[in-house]
Amino acid sequence: MRSRLPAGRRLKGPPPELRAALTGKYGAAARQTAGQRSLTLNSAVPIRHSGSVVGAVVVSQSTFRILQALYDVRLRLFEIVLMSVAAAGILTYIASSTIVRPVVRLRHTAVALASRQTALSGKFSRVDRKDEIGDLARSLEELAARLDGHVRLLESVSADVAHEFKNPLAAIRIAAETMADEDDREERRRFLRMLTRDVGRLEKLVTGVRELALIDTELSQGPRQSVDIVSLVKSITDGRRLALTSPIRMEVPSGPILVNGSADRLAQVFDNLIENAVSFSPESTPVEIAISIASGRCVVSVRDRGPGIPPEHAERVFERFFSYRPASNRRDHMGLGLAIARTIVSGYGGSITARARSGGGAALEVRLPIVPSTINKTFEASA
Repeated sequence: MRSRLPAGRRLKGPPPELRAALTGKYGAAARQTAGQRSLTLNSAVPIRHSGSVVGAVVVSQSTFRILQALYDVRLRLFEIVLMSVAAAGILTYIASSTIVRPVVRLRHTAVALASRQTALSGKFSRVDRKDEIGDLARSLEELAARLDGHVRLLESVSADVAHEFKNPLAAIRIAAETMADEDDREERRRFLRMLTRDVGRLEKLVTGVRELALIDTELSQGPRQSVDIVSLVKSITDGRRLALTSPIRMEVPSGPILVNGSADRLAQVFDNLIENAVSFSPESTPVEIAISIASGRCVVSVRDRGPGIPPEHAERVFERFFSYRPASNRRDHMGLGLAIARTIVSGYGGSITARARSGGGAALEVRLPIVPSTINKTFEASA
């Protein structure tokens, strides 16, 4: 059957692959599909009969489906890229709201505190987050609270020192002005004694304030060593026995009890406690000292039979410039001994408390963490 060509078209010759097949060869060719971007692959194979080529078989295959598959892959890749960008944006927003913004707020608060544009306390609000940001916020809050405590301590010390200096300075000025107008020699001597006494009081105040100022730095930066509390307290009492008006009774273990600290500072603690107990004790009334170990801590108790401590003053006796002495002259006591003792003991991780004794008197108790090997050594020595 002949096929009729459209008008105006002339019949062209067979394609190259068909011509090759009709000559007995394998023919192949690739041409662009009309009206499409795909290609059509043509293969022609000769048909042989009795050794001669009698025809050819032509097979054609378009790449349209392959292009469609590639287009689908490109579309999927584009969708994946869009989804990745969207996911990155969401993650960035989450990171910004949960990490970056809190860190920026903490930074702004820290800068404001550093420039003293705001109060130290109450700016780092407590957070319940359990991650690193929460840990950082809590650390900064604690740091701000400690700095605020130090600032308030400095302000309080300054106010207390100014108040304590005011009275002796006023007395010195009055005595000096009065002595200048006094002609009587005995009166001038009396005023001179008053001046000497108040100047001595000022010297004690300056020394005590200087001690308070140096203790914190020395405790945090000074070297520490193992100190035998039993030997230390014995040496203090032995050096004071001749000068004391009250006898000292001691109850101590036979072995050493070691704590970490400075021997000089710890000696200052127990020297202040013993001096305080002796100053309250009636003459010839013994001061009792007991040293023991309880719950992994060295316990040193200094007891007297003085007027005792009212419950409302059990904590105040450790405040600076506070002294409860109902039967003595307040002017003779600076009220710094127990404050210095508490500062030193707290710096070494211990505690100091005061309470009234049954039957009259007061008991001051110091607890200090001991070197772990002390317990075994003390028990072996006692056995």
